[in-house]
Amino acid sequence: MPVARSALLALAALQAAALRAGDWPEWLGPQRDGSSRETGWLKAWPEAGPPRLFDRPVGEGYSAVSVAEGRLILYHRRGDEALVEALDPLTGRELWTFRHPTVYVDDYGYSGGPRCQPLVHRDGERAWVFALSAEGALHALELSTGKRLWGRDLEREHELQRNFFGAGAAPIVDRSLLVVSLGGRRTGTGLVLALEKSTGEIAWKAPTDGGSYATPRVAEIDGARHLFVFHRGGMSCLDPADGRERWKLPWRSRIYESVNAATPLVVGDVLFFSATYGTGGVALRVKKDSHEVLWKDDLRSREKILDTHWSTAVPVDGYLYGFAGRHEGEADLRAVELSTGKVAWRWEGLEYYLGRGSMLYSDGHFIALGERGDLALLKLGPAGHEEVRRVRGVLRYPAWTPPVLANGLLYLRDEHRLVCFDLRVPRSAGAETGSPAGSKE
Repeated sequence: MPVARSALLALAALQAAALRAGDWPEWLGPQRDGSSRETGWLKAWPEAGPPRLFDRPVGEGYSAVSVAEGRLILYHRRGDEALVEALDPLTGRELWTFRHPTVYVDDYGYSGGPRCQPLVHRDGERAWVFALSAEGALHALELSTGKRLWGRDLEREHELQRNFFGAGAAPIVDRSLLVVSLGGRRTGTGLVLALEKSTGEIAWKAPTDGGSYATPRVAEIDGARHLFVFHRGGMSCLDPADGRERWKLPWRSRIYESVNAATPLVVGDVLFFSATYGTGGVALRVKKDSHEVLWKDDLRSREKILDTHWSTAVPVDGYLYGFAGRHEGEADLRAVELSTGKVAWRWEGLEYYLGRGSMLYSDGHFIALGERGDLALLKLGPAGHEEVRRVRGVLRYPAWTPPVLANGLLYLRDEHRLVCFDLRVPRSAGAETGSPAGSKE
């Protein structure tokens, strides 16, 4: 019996280690660009889709799940409570739950649940979960137990105007600081806050032109560290140490009821950001204290190079692959050369398939979720696009939450269900591999 018990404990330890190997702990994943370095996962999907490990009901909200250290973190709303739940990533079984009250009602009739993906972060012996509510309240929890370590009602404390659809830019960690972008719909109502992650004390704050749904991004370029904040008025480059603004490029729609929502991307020394509502995309080469424009859309033109709405384009081998268009009926998928803005191709007619979908990239393939709930495995490259498999009706409209791939498991959610697909391949069976069509891999 002791030998058998030791063997079981050893197996459990190996499984836990495997669950940490390919975690997806924050918005846009471990690379913060919608990609995963996992390889060898199942690509020969049956017509009904990959095997399902679990399918469980969930409450309101658009926030994606986070997976880290053997826990799946789900943030959703039931009734007058918002719940941060830790689940077993293999079974969906509840491990712990943290609840906080919510009275948020969306001004435009959309979901009343949280928008922001929880952030899981470890520093030494402690691992945190940071959850930002639709009302702009920030909660810091202990990953292992769900115990509340600290909390701040940031929107109320700073008397910030509410944005169109509540607070929706996910927090990020930069060294010892937790960075949050909040604010309202009027010019001058925005605020970037940097908080000490261990205590919640405010280290610095910087004004912006208003709120957005674009998560900030930190990167080191040309010997300096930069914090890029895509707020309502455009792009600001801040010093992440103290919030000092280095430069700003105005980039916003002329339409009042509009938002900047797609997260900025950093590829080498190039910064890309984009919005719909007649705006379009911009690519900048960033320098220590300045920037130069590589290309940008013409605000006066109806034709845009790449105007992404809420889903962020995915960069692969010098190209951007992203959904363009404000409305479902006009949406298409495009490949754009990052350095020049040249459109390699447009995949049109997606309104009842992927619409304004969301994607992730891993192991030479794209996994796309359409807003009406269809799932697709795609191969995309500068030369064209190929559908490897389409699985219809996995979720229901609106399926606006991006897919998450963690440790060979694919997680999808809408406002009713959380589904886990098993993409793991037994070692003896091997795995189908491949590269995007026309790529240089």
